[in-house]
Amino acid sequence: MRRIAFLRSIEIQQTKPFLTALEGRFQKDGIEAKLFYTDGECGPGDFPGESEKVPGDISADELAKKVIAWGADGVVSLSIADENALRDAVVKRRLETVGIPMTAHSLDAVTLTGNKWETKRLLERHGLDTPPGLLVDNDVLAGRGLAIPAYPDAVLLQISDMGYPLISKPLWDCMGAGMVSIPDEAALERHLTEGEHHGNFILEQCVSGEICSVEVVGADGEYVVQPRVWQGPAELGPVFNFGRLRYVAPREPHDRDFAPVAEKLKGLCREVGFTGAVGLDMIYENGVYQILEINPRVTGTTTPCIASTDFNTYEVLLSILDGSWPAHPEPREGIKRVCLQFPVRELSPEFVADVTRELDVVRTQTLTIDGVEHPNIVITCELEDRAALPAKLESLWQRHAFTDRSFLRQIAVAVGVADASTDAGADTGERNR
Repeated sequence: MRRIAFLRSIEIQQTKPFLTALEGRFQKDGIEAKLFYTDGECGPGDFPGESEKVPGDISADELAKKVIAWGADGVVSLSIADENALRDAVVKRRLETVGIPMTAHSLDAVTLTGNKWETKRLLERHGLDTPPGLLVDNDVLAGRGLAIPAYPDAVLLQISDMGYPLISKPLWDCMGAGMVSIPDEAALERHLTEGEHHGNFILEQCVSGEICSVEVVGADGEYVVQPRVWQGPAELGPVFNFGRLRYVAPREPHDRDFAPVAEKLKGLCREVGFTGAVGLDMIYENGVYQILEINPRVTGTTTPCIASTDFNTYEVLLSILDGSWPAHPEPREGIKRVCLQFPVRELSPEFVADVTRELDVVRTQTLTIDGVEHPNIVITCELEDRAALPAKLESLWQRHAFTDRSFLRQIAVAVGVADASTDAGADTGERNR
């Protein structure tokens, strides 16, 4: 396998430095790589190979034709969000007809987990906790087809049994898009009668606690569960993840409570037959992990997962493609170091120079989301060096005031230097993704 195409639908820079780290393997194995991407720019040093920007609305057939025309021997999907994972699943089916293998989830797997209601049923079958919810048929609600005048009343009664507050979620959308917070019955009545619904949707009970995500990687019955990435207290409604501290660190009893969940997730992955990476969003409280959704693709938490373990998701995707997964079974799970990702005010040359010299920097990057720039930084710290990290950050802050000071306190709690019970930011609210 000499020519490998990679498909990407958001900034490729978010994969740094772990995708570019494959350059050594490419050279050793004589691999020529090409990136087909739809968003952002790909400059020198952003990808270990050539690249081609394609239209954002490119069809699966057109993308498959481009891959075939380039002469790919194999393909790896790195696409985000779910609609692009679905596109790549269709590309995979198209390429199967001409004998080109692709590391991507099957069409059945993506349509199953891209649908939030089907996902809830899947989780329940595997004994995993998920918040109570109700599927609302928008055609019936709007009076299209068979008239069922009592349908809104039936929804209201079923929700009164379930309880408030709620989140209304589109059946297919992801990353918080289209979510509506519903605090009480009056708000639900307005949502049902006045809301602009473009399809079926779910009414899901809000649960309180801490938000976290987990990535599971593998294929052919062999799966690795990465550490959880913690993202702070839940809120009523969606939050902007890149405006928060996201971190990986040892936590007891949270880690112990997650061990049986991890085993059930492996069983779920075997049943579905995932091929690659999936991300799950969860809320943790009182020893219970409530799973909100499954994203059939790499996610924004892929970088901190890799940085904390040295288990490179992108290398696994390549190994799945060339048939070498899992060639050398060995213990892979467990945190090797703390990883923290948080927003900064400005990536000035002076700050970048100092932080790179004084801390273990994984990446500094300015993300562009909906036309707005969001500078952020990813750092790691060896487990035995955690106690010294807050003082190092304080010294940098005194010189650069590089972030909101509240993040220094949150980091001290995350690495176990400060007590969460005295941290105002530790109060939990309610939020479902």
